Amino acid sequence: MSSKYYLRMIVILLAATISSLALKQLGIDKVNILMIFIVGVLLVNALTRGYRFGIIASCISVMIFNYFFTEPVQTFAINNTNDITLMLFFFITSVISSSLTARFQRQLIISQKNEQTAKLLYEVSQRLLNVNGEENIVRQGMRCIREYTGYDSIIELNESNQTFASDNFASNIGERSTDFPIMGLTKRVGTLKIYNKNVNFNIEQEWLVKTVAAQMGIALDREFVYNERENIRIAMESEHLKSNLLRSISHDLRTPLTGIAGASSYIVQRGKSLDHESIERLAKDIYEQAVWLTALVENILNMTRIDNGKLNVNKQIEVVDDVVNEAISHVPRLTERHFNIIMPKELLAIPMDGKMITQVLINLLDNAVTHTPKDRPIELCVSQKEGYVEFGVADGGEGIAPQIKDNIFDAFVTSGKTSSDGKKGIGLGLAICKAIVESHGGNIRMEKSHLGGALFIFTLPCI
Repeated sequence: MSSKYYLRMIVILLAATISSLALKQLGIDKVNILMIFIVGVLLVNALTRGYRFGIIASCISVMIFNYFFTEPVQTFAINNTNDITLMLFFFITSVISSSLTARFQRQLIISQKNEQTAKLLYEVSQRLLNVNGEENIVRQGMRCIREYTGYDSIIELNESNQTFASDNFASNIGERSTDFPIMGLTKRVGTLKIYNKNVNFNIEQEWLVKTVAAQMGIALDREFVYNERENIRIAMESEHLKSNLLRSISHDLRTPLTGIAGASSYIVQRGKSLDHESIERLAKDIYEQAVWLTALVENILNMTRIDNGKLNVNKQIEVVDDVVNEAISHVPRLTERHFNIIMPKELLAIPMDGKMITQVLINLLDNAVTHTPKDRPIELCVSQKEGYVEFGVADGGEGIAPQIKDNIFDAFVTSGKTSSDGKKGIGLGLAICKAIVESHGGNIRMEKSHLGGALFIFTLPCI
């Protein structure tokens, strides 16, 4: 590099000398000729690095000027004191310009390096800004260090007690690491270990590593805060669901139990004075309340199994007529309604868990009875389609409210209305129906019924 600068200096001084000799032949005085050498020195300062080249050029220029342009010519002797003063000021001017130019060049180099460092740090910050997930943040930070420094790294996290290493990293025996703390907003979240092959960091590398550590600390702290907030939100939702479930269960279980206790107590206290018809009516009420209570408990148990992922489907070939009749027998309130059954003429037998599908039909029929006035019809229709069997339960009620139509199959979603006999569900029936049907490979949907109310349709594959 120095030889290149020396060559440039020689070329510039040679060009200045030739130009000055040519101007002397044209009659230009030596004061103006001296300006040529000043320009030459300035060019040397601009095209080289360091002030020494400018000073050397200044000295050589003074000697050339003395040799060719002062009396006596072609000697280094000086007879005129004005020439001495002129060359002295020329030399001082050249040295000052060399120093200023060298200082300017150093400042320019520093500013360029600072600009590059700032761009690099900004790029690192941007790469870590939108990364989510603890491992993704750590991996991105180690990739930045590898790309910009060439060093491998290991990151140890305090919260999770996890350790991450760079890809394909294997430390050499005896190689020491340089440790940097990874600080969050309020505490230390981990340690960054750089294996820099026992070589000292330069200032840019140190800034880069510290920036990566700082950005990782902020990102990891942000991730921790986000996870904590999500855990709090989930816990609050869980507590809210539990509260709703307990409140609904306590209310809906108390209703049939009160009916059973009241009817049975009345029979015990006044049984001898009651006629057979009254006793039969009270026994029927007890039976209906017990059936309703059993259905509630069964729905709660099924929802518990679904939430725990323990809804086991035991498929066997079942006759559809038998499953339908079994379901109808568990909804005694249908005997008081205008209930119509439409079944195919041929006998259908498909693979299903008969007990679960019976529970689906019970829930749909019980909902139809609950939300349909006694003078309106209810219909159960079974038909065979290509590759599947379709079950439909239609009612003549008021239909589904628009505000709950989109999430009708979610848990704890109810219309909020109580039936004429005081029964009100807890919003688990349709959620259980959906889970059971989908576990059979089928699907369930809700439409507008031709009877005026709601129509719930679910399908089961034939194979």
